[in-house]
Amino acid sequence: MLPFDSARFPVPYIAALLAAFLGWVGMPVAPAGGCTIIYAADDHIALAGNNEDQSNPFPIVWFKPAEDGKYGRMCFGFQDLSPEAVDWHSREGGINEKGLFYDFASTEEVKVPRDPDKPDCWLLMNRVLEECQTVDEALQLFSEYNFREVWKGHYLIGDRFGNSAVVEPHTFIRKDRTYQVATNFLQSKTDPETSTDTRYRLASKSFEQSDTISIDLFRRILDDTHFEDYGGSMCTTLYSYIYDLKRGDVYIHDFHDYDNVVKLNIHEELKKGEHACLISSLFPYETYAAGQYRATRATVMLLEKAAYNGVSGEDGAIAFYRALKSPDDKPTQYSLEEEHLTAAGQALVEYNMTDRAIELFTFIVEEFPQSANATRMLEQLQQ
Repeated sequence: MLPFDSARFPVPYIAALLAAFLGWVGMPVAPAGGCTIIYAADDHIALAGNNEDQSNPFPIVWFKPAEDGKYGRMCFGFQDLSPEAVDWHSREGGINEKGLFYDFASTEEVKVPRDPDKPDCWLLMNRVLEECQTVDEALQLFSEYNFREVWKGHYLIGDRFGNSAVVEPHTFIRKDRTYQVATNFLQSKTDPETSTDTRYRLASKSFEQSDTISIDLFRRILDDTHFEDYGGSMCTTLYSYIYDLKRGDVYIHDFHDYDNVVKLNIHEELKKGEHACLISSLFPYETYAAGQYRATRATVMLLEKAAYNGVSGEDGAIAFYRALKSPDDKPTQYSLEEEHLTAAGQALVEYNMTDRAIELFTFIVEEFPQSANATRMLEQLQQ
């Protein structure tokens, strides 16, 4: 039996353990988060794109029509089921009906002293999409408020007029050529021309070697810079998008599959009213790799809930499972199966967490009374 310290639960190791349960082969450990954000424009076109490199298996897209003087907007992010969540979703990036976009990429942590002469606005990125049409307007908002005291990333903002800028904790870096790229280093500290960031260099080289700015160029760059890791952190490119900021068209790719695309138009979607869905539900089928990844990550998340927060508590595995299965939240409902719960229960047994394993297997038997495996495991644990 492996040793277990409940106060310092080794989640990366658990990811590898559960991957073994599902027949996966571990690969080199990835960074906790990635993302490659790109923007380019000329006199005829303005495009923005992003690879969202994350480990949360529930990426979503939602639409909020204009109201009370706020612009309509389309946002990408992840379903957030934690009790402390302000909303049911966490925003990573988005576009508004005026052709302004932003997205976020993680970097080193930077502390920014609060300016006592400025008001606080901790949801400033919401206001950017609600109130701004241009990069200049967005940067003006940033200069007027305290946004964050601890930054763990930076933003790339672009508009339909050909302007973009990287927003860092202490400075703005405006576009000085036809394109701009942001990955996972602070460009005010590391000269992009000498950066060893492979994704940054690949994207920049592709822009430099291209005579035209096009959807196809953006798709190739996103494909070249997408990330995959199925062991350790389980970080991978979960979705990609390309915005045509002048037309309002959005090209979405699920799970770094660049051969299949769903095209939406923000103006047409906003006419439908406020709505949301899992990105995977936009596509007619799920690839085998995507299904296996999401099953593994869902199991890891169930185990994290069970190990850190108990099984039936407010943020426990059973509560988490029920939240994802809730018929009251159709747009973000996610299909979790018996084997997800069972794999989490088996891992608890491996770590000698018998009481929590019994609680979880008791629930599995109640939820899936025909499960011979769960019944057998519960009987063995109760002996």
